[in-house]
Amino acid sequence: MSASDYADDLETAARVALFKAGALEACPAHKDIIMRLGNADAERHAYALATTISRRDGTYWTRADLMPVIKEQLDLATDGECPRCGKLRDA
Repeated sequence: MSASDYADDLETAARVALFKAGALEACPAHKDIIMRLGNADAERHAYALATTISRRDGTYWTRADLMPVIKEQLDLATDGECPRCGKLRDA
């Protein structure tokens, strides 16, 4: 994680960490679809990465603040495959 990584809201900090850890990725064809890759190690690593993301004022997010937001981001993501791509493939 770069020292220049920062996020002033919890949702952004959680997403940055999840993408950097490789727990989430955007569908290459549908950038608005976020996919959960099912990598438990990457998801655990995202929690650690998220605590290194600072706010613009130099303070850091606490693990207690980040945990429910990261869980929410994971729950919102589609599991493994873009549903739009799946429909196109199955058509």
